[in-house]
Amino acid sequence: MKRVGILYHPERADGSQRALVVVGMLMASGVSVWQGSTGDEDGLCQAAPTLDLLITLGGDGTIVRAVRAVATAGVPILGVNLGRLGFLAEVDPSDVESAINAVMAGECIIEERMMLHAELCRGSQVLLRAEAINDVVMARGSGSRTVRISVNVDGHYVMTQTADGIIVSTPTGSTAYCLAAGGPIVAPDLNCMTITPIAAHLALARAIVVPAARHVCLRLVKGESAVLTVDGQIDVPLELGDELCSTASENTAKFVRLGGDRYFYSTILRRLRWPDRGTIP
Repeated sequence: MKRVGILYHPERADGSQRALVVVGMLMASGVSVWQGSTGDEDGLCQAAPTLDLLITLGGDGTIVRAVRAVATAGVPILGVNLGRLGFLAEVDPSDVESAINAVMAGECIIEERMMLHAELCRGSQVLLRAEAINDVVMARGSGSRTVRISVNVDGHYVMTQTADGIIVSTPTGSTAYCLAAGGPIVAPDLNCMTITPIAAHLALARAIVVPAARHVCLRLVKGESAVLTVDGQIDVPLELGDELCSTASENTAKFVRLGGDRYFYSTILRRLRWPDRGTIP
């Protein structure tokens, strides 16, 4: 391991101070370091091809931002959780030193997760091409009115929903907005997309899971001030007739895991505070 990136959230408690500690550890081991905050996404994109590993210090939002910046370069990410839930982070702050030592000794695995490639079209014009690790959402904007959205999969009509919006999510995104909207929790090693209505007027509206190779297209049929949101971080205003098409990306998100393939299930147990089998009567 020759060069490691450190990305920290400047507004997280002790983010910059912890970054300095990690930088010192790596440099003492002869490793070259790139360091930046979440506000320097362009700098991270430029540095990505030179990195063997990226360590993030922040919450899941920091990791999501990092994934979009480094996925094309195939850089694995080790997340240190300074946030609230930490579904994606592997390490708690108190375990940073031992985690870095384990990674440098090769005592880890690399987990790959699917991403979405989404294109927003207005007529024949492509307004946006984006990669997402969690989800893309077509939803109402600042107004209080609902929107009406039609859904097609591989050109086949599926449904039209009057709702607050519709989420198209990856398995990773199933524990993000999709979970709050009542969608299923999907194991991250599956390759699929989940289509989840948000507060639909139709009481029987349910999430639909489709293979990752399909093309899911959402079309805004009715609604003012609607917006497209990518991973909760990129917003684009919409007009009637705009179409959002999503499918599996050629890129994958790579995460460093120290605990093997039990990571997802143990994380769900901890983060959602489900009862441990040792506490069940």
